Amino acid sequence: MTNRPFSLTHQVEISNESPYFSRHFPANQSYRSVLSTWVIRPIAFCMLPVMIGALIAILEGFPGLPFLTIGFPLALICASVWAWFRIQVTPAALYIREGAASLQTVWESLRSPSKRQWLPIFELRRGPSFVTLALGDATYYLEHDDWPDLEALLNALHEARSTYHGRP
Repeated sequence: MTNRPFSLTHQVEISNESPYFSRHFPANQSYRSVLSTWVIRPIAFCMLPVMIGALIAILEGFPGLPFLTIGFPLALICASVWAWFRIQVTPAALYIREGAASLQTVWESLRSPSKRQWLPIFELRRGPSFVTLALGDATYYLEHDDWPDLEALLNALHEARSTYHGRP
């Protein structure tokens, strides 16, 4: 392979790639199934103030039903937006090949699992509870607990980073 001008979407002509999946990878799940799984904790968090407010209203002798009828839809909307945002930013799969890597979020894995953008690996640092990975112009934080085969993933990333020939 020859040196080429630097490009963030540098394509490497090699076909073998290694996939690594986090515990968030939506293997054969529908969008609705994934969203319903991700919305459980946010609903619990958002409903807590609604339930406390309704309890206080009832204990004070005020009707609690109007508070619940307004609070529940607002809490559900907030929880859904929160879950949708988390689905779009949480890494689910990392594909590695010589000199480049492609990271897909949960959302990208659901929408277009075969579409990948190969980016050069600029930085790779292991912290106490997460790995800092700079791909192209974006930085990702991969939590240790989310990646079952973390050591093999780090070894593959180090090897791919060392074989990138288009580094400026």
